[in-house]
Amino acid sequence: MSQPGQEAVQLLKEYIRINTINPPGDVTAAAKFLQDILEKEGIPVELYWPDKATGRVNLLAQLKGSGKKAPLLMLHHMDVVPVDERGWTEEPFGGAEKDGYIYGRGSLDMKNYGIVQLMSMLQLARHGVKLDRDLLLLAVCDEEIGGELGAGWMVENHWDDMAPEFVLDEGGFGTERFFTDDDRLIFSVGVAEKQMLALNLSVNRAPGHASMPPKESANFILAEALGRIAAYETPENLTPVAKEMEERLGGLEDTLYNSAVKRNTISLTVLNGFVGDPPKTNVIPERSEAVLDCRLLPEQDKDAFLKELTEVINDDRIDIRPIMEPKQESVVSSYDSDLFRVIEEETVAIYPDSVTLPHLVIYGTDSRYFRDRGATCYGFFPGPVHMEEYSRIHGNDERIRTKSLKNAAEIYCNVVRRFCEKG
Repeated sequence: MSQPGQEAVQLLKEYIRINTINPPGDVTAAAKFLQDILEKEGIPVELYWPDKATGRVNLLAQLKGSGKKAPLLMLHHMDVVPVDERGWTEEPFGGAEKDGYIYGRGSLDMKNYGIVQLMSMLQLARHGVKLDRDLLLLAVCDEEIGGELGAGWMVENHWDDMAPEFVLDEGGFGTERFFTDDDRLIFSVGVAEKQMLALNLSVNRAPGHASMPPKESANFILAEALGRIAAYETPENLTPVAKEMEERLGGLEDTLYNSAVKRNTISLTVLNGFVGDPPKTNVIPERSEAVLDCRLLPEQDKDAFLKELTEVINDDRIDIRPIMEPKQESVVSSYDSDLFRVIEEETVAIYPDSVTLPHLVIYGTDSRYFRDRGATCYGFFPGPVHMEEYSRIHGNDERIRTKSLKNAAEIYCNVVRRFCEKG
């Protein structure tokens, strides 16, 4: 089979140049880009429109197999997060290649996945590989704002068009100095993810003139509560996946990322306690509120966590209200499977000194919709990504190493071919 790397580089540049910022979330041009490439190769494509007025569309392509085995679905999202161009040295939607990197929003999250998935499907079609299972490519419109019109909508309304046994999605990279403090190259494969819980904390007290502060004010009451939360360290609780990670690596380094793998986390993401626009400095506001972004371990009971947090706050003047709750039961995909073993074998063939391990993803992905329906889901991108590069996701100068993308395309194609081809 021919090498797909250089074609993947060119296609990723073109894909990056399509602005798919969400909001507003119009991914029509991206879907058309993928559709044209696939249909030119004779691969059937269907578009699904959950919201045509806003350009939110999902694309599903299919290579038919014998039906002897259930389908493998490759999943990625076309939308990307907004950019502040003032912090970029390269055009965010320019697709520039410079000093061994491809720059652009989506180069790591996650148009890179989309391109290696696309190349895998193209390679099988071009070489006429006979399959024992259908190979599906699903590109969705709105993962960056929760996935309700993308993966969620497709699972709810068009499951029978997909019904995959396995799903390859985001949530894994080839990592360096990520889980350990040495130079081992570790390929993480996401098999589970944390639950997402967002809480609004609010308090109301009488407003007034700042020159005559009352004994109690909304801002000070909330600030004291937030101080108690900031000082609280959630207890470490090693899940089976985290234990497997430690066993394969001989331990996890004391890093922010690994800490999040081992425990529930609480982040203060919104704080609002003022009057006027711009804020008036001489007015004591009537209402003060904050939002906590909480990420819970797969086995964590939401109500038990809320009880724990309420005890930490220890102030019945604070109203605590969930504004986002887990919608699906948290499921851990088995990593004792033929697909996981193929991933290990094909990755080590290109990177002989690497280690592959199952991984608890500390953020949310669209895989949760498919895990909830019984599919085995793996977050898998077989290209090295250093922590410095990883930190650019959702940040400035997002970029991927050209060599990393090329090798990822080769490994991904080999994995998909071996897993799907006729025995």
